[in-house]
Amino acid sequence: MKTANTPTGPALAIQNLADAILHTVVYADLFDYPLTSQQIHRFLTGYSAPLASVEEALAHDDRLRQRLGSIQPYWFLVGRESLVELRRQRDAFSQSLWRKARRYGALVASVPFVRMVAITGSLSMNNAIDPGDDIDLLIVTAQDRLWLARGMVILLVHLARLERMELCPNYLMSEHRLHLGEPSLFTAHELAQLIPLCGQDAYHRLLDNNAWLSEYLPNFYPYRPQERKPGTLGRGTQHLLEACLSGRLGDAVERWEQGRKIAQLRQTAEHRGGRSTEFSPNLCKGHVHDHGTTIRQRYASRLAAHGL
Repeated sequence: MKTANTPTGPALAIQNLADAILHTVVYADLFDYPLTSQQIHRFLTGYSAPLASVEEALAHDDRLRQRLGSIQPYWFLVGRESLVELRRQRDAFSQSLWRKARRYGALVASVPFVRMVAITGSLSMNNAIDPGDDIDLLIVTAQDRLWLARGMVILLVHLARLERMELCPNYLMSEHRLHLGEPSLFTAHELAQLIPLCGQDAYHRLLDNNAWLSEYLPNFYPYRPQERKPGTLGRGTQHLLEACLSGRLGDAVERWEQGRKIAQLRQTAEHRGGRSTEFSPNLCKGHVHDHGTTIRQRYASRLAAHGL
């Protein structure tokens, strides 16, 4: 935990704690999401401060008292009191989804060459909009086996649909290509909010390869959830299949699946106007809708409206 109030990094020019808190609450408001004081501290934008200082400012800073409201334990922009009940509803939806997400996460973790499975998107913040919301996954695979692993994961996607679940493994990267691309506050939040279900080693390497995160969210600390590991049967099957597919046979299948799917996915993305997609031997980023650009534009507009 940081012990002093300190502006941080070249990414954001935030000079005081009150502004940092307002930036943080405004960002969360874009997702209709009120924050606890602990969450404001953890996701504090562009400024380093201990939790005690954040709570002191929330309680006593005159500017914050004019701009923010509170229904404990939540904080929100004045006039957005309705978000508290919405958060409680979405939390209930999310708890139902988490039971399924953990079960399928363990299955995905047992797929050959999968090295990490993490929950991203709305579920990672317990902000699912309904009980049937998508379960977004970020998956790290072994080097030179991304497309082979993806093909087997897609079989689980079809299995989940039989239970009316929508698994979305829309971000896969190989373990030697762990950079998330151009740094931004949106990408920093996506990384900070993800919940690793398995593969703690790969999770920490992912953080190490994107150390710029601390410029945007300097109070961030990694999640340490209880890891869901494949059972003995799952591990044994995974090791056996990896042994069978680590040589020429695996190379041939990887080349075939890679060539087939990259061309197909690029064509689909182009047809749908996808501007945030990327498909290569070591990356499958299937974000057809460019949420990052939309959020950045809305955030800038909202900050301007609040004089920030």
